[in-house]
Amino acid sequence: MIKQSMLVVLAHPDDESFPLGGTLAKYAALGVQITLICATKGEAGIPSLPQEKVALLRERELRAAAAVLGLSEVRFLGWKDGELAKVDESIAIQQLLPILREIHPQVVITFGPDGISGHPDHIAVHHWTAAAFDEADLPAKLYYIAPSEATMQGCGVIPTTEITGGPTVGIDIGDYRVTKVQAAQCHASQNPPFPGDPETEAEQVACHEYFVLARPIVQAISTDDLFNIWVKQEVSHERA
Repeated sequence: MIKQSMLVVLAHPDDESFPLGGTLAKYAALGVQITLICATKGEAGIPSLPQEKVALLRERELRAAAAVLGLSEVRFLGWKDGELAKVDESIAIQQLLPILREIHPQVVITFGPDGISGHPDHIAVHHWTAAAFDEADLPAKLYYIAPSEATMQGCGVIPTTEITGGPTVGIDIGDYRVTKVQAAQCHASQNPPFPGDPETEAEQVACHEYFVLARPIVQAISTDDLFNIWVKQEVSHERA
């Protein structure tokens, strides 16, 4: 039996915990091997401190959060926080290609074209990952983290394609909200939104996290699992 694997490509430490920590914790608990690729070490995240010190601090925070979530591995691409839009895209793609071929994931997760918040670093990582995914030509699924408005829709309500931009999967993280809070709290330097007792704070965390299926390109799907999808209509060969 082939072990399920997931590759998550993000820009900064904390990107893994705040928007999708519950999903990562859930799949890790199910035995999925999850590799996190972080493009930077978040050097610009504490303007009052030298970037070298910030990088060390935030790397420690990320590794602590990864341990809480149960991730298998964390790798850094080595780019500077706040400067990803200036990076030669072809170089970044060539960094990601051998990782994709080495890990051979069934699921890849990254930012969508909007970068969730419009952050230039997030948008750059989106372009790199989508291009590398297409070039690697693996039999895998590529998901984008759904716009942040989606998480405000309430428990169990899947946002429409008008909100997310494509067929959307809602992952029930009800049993992993405490873990998500604990992971977020590892990023203490970034003033996480849930600073109190994890059990209490978890009650405020939305019980679903949302993802848009970007590849394969389909009109509609039926699933509550990132690995297993049922395609409702013909697959399109167009790429966005």
